[in-house]
Amino acid sequence: MRILQVAPAFFEFQPGGTELCARSLHRAALGEPGIESHLLACVPSWHARPGAGSDFLTPTAGRNETGIAIRAFDTFHLSQLDDLGVLRAFRDFLQDYRPDRIHFHHLLYLGVEGIAVARRTCPDAEILLTLHDYYAICAHDGLMTKKQDGALCYGAQPHACLQCLPEASLEDFALREQGIRAALELVDRLIAPSAFLRDRFLAWGIPAERIVCQPNALPEGWEAMTPLPPRDRRPDAPIRFGFFANVMPHKGLHVLLEAALSLKEQGVEGFRIAVHGSDKHAPEAYKARIAALSDRLGASVSQRGGYAHEELPGLLAGVDAVIVPSVWWENDPLIVRQATAAGRPILYADLGGLAEAGQQEGGIPFAACDAASLAERMLSFIQDTGTQDAGVTRQPTLAVGGQR
Repeated sequence: MRILQVAPAFFEFQPGGTELCARSLHRAALGEPGIESHLLACVPSWHARPGAGSDFLTPTAGRNETGIAIRAFDTFHLSQLDDLGVLRAFRDFLQDYRPDRIHFHHLLYLGVEGIAVARRTCPDAEILLTLHDYYAICAHDGLMTKKQDGALCYGAQPHACLQCLPEASLEDFALREQGIRAALELVDRLIAPSAFLRDRFLAWGIPAERIVCQPNALPEGWEAMTPLPPRDRRPDAPIRFGFFANVMPHKGLHVLLEAALSLKEQGVEGFRIAVHGSDKHAPEAYKARIAALSDRLGASVSQRGGYAHEELPGLLAGVDAVIVPSVWWENDPLIVRQATAAGRPILYADLGGLAEAGQQEGGIPFAACDAASLAERMLSFIQDTGTQDAGVTRQPTLAVGGQR
C-alpha cells in the first residue's frame, strides 16, 4: 500500500502538533512491511523561498519527504486558487506517486481545492482528513473564541462571526461554508482526535457515520517512553511547575502567572515557574502583559524561550509538574500525554478537548480561566509534595479527575 501524508508545513519550520502528527505517522509507516509512505508538506514562502519556477523542495533530510512551494493562499475561504502552479504541481505529484491512501492533516495551503484535485486525480484512493482543530467551522484562526474578549464559542453563527471579522460579509461566510462542506463531502473518512471536537462537528451538521474519534499517535519514541524518576531536589527546595506552549493569549500563560502572583501575595514561596515557549508570534499587548506579571513575580518565574522537540524529555525532567492553562477548547493537546508518558503530573484547565485529555491521563483539573482555582490546585500540590518529601502520609487534598 502506498500512503501519502499531506501536512500544512514541515515540523522543522512550524513545530506544531499537526505537523508532528503527520511526520510521526509517516515515519512509523516507513518500517512497516508492505507499506510505502511519503510525506508531502507545504512550504509557504515565509518558511523557505523557492527558486524561480520551482514547485518542489527538499528542505529536510527525512526519507521520502518532499515540500511543495506555496506562494499565496486565501486563509478566509481556505482556498488555493493557483491552478497553474500549486494545484497543477500537486496533481502531477499524485499522478507520479499513485497513492492508495491520501491522508490530509489540514485544509491550509492546498485548500479545499487540494481535496478536489486528489479525488479527481486518484478516484480509487481512500482520502482521510484529520480535523486537528476547528478551522473548518471558525474563520477566526479556528479558535472558536470571540476576537473582542476571548469568550468561548460553541458554533459558527454568521451574525456573531461578523463581530470577529467585520471586514467580511454574510455572503462571504456563506460561500466559505459552502466551499468547505463541498470539500468534506469528497473525503471518505473524517478523523476527530477528541470526542469534544467530534461533537462540535456533529453540531455543525456532519453526519455521525462520517466522522470517527481517534486520538493522535504519540511521536516516534514516545510510545516506549520510560517514566522519568522524580526530579532530584532537596526536600525544602521549591516545587517547579513547567509551562510548555507558544506564548499566545489562547494558551493562557497569563492565568498561570496571575495564579502564581496570588500565591506569592499570600506569602507562599515554595514554588518556581519555568516558561518554555516562544513569544515570537504573540501580540505586543500580550507580551507587555506577560512582562508586567513576570516583573511582579521576580525570581519566581523564568522565561526559557522556545525549545526543540528533541529537548522536551530533558526539560520535563527539570520540572515536578506541568500546567496547561489554555483558555480555548484545544483538541488533543500532545503535551498532556507526553508529560504523562514522562511521569510528570498534569494540572489542566477543565475545558473542551483539554479536559478530555487531562481526565484520560489522570490529571488534576482546575476551573478554566480562573486564576484562583489554579492557585488552589498549585498550593495543594506544593503542600502534598512537601509532606511526601518529609515522609508524612496524609489524605491528599487534590481534586483529581479521571484517575486511572
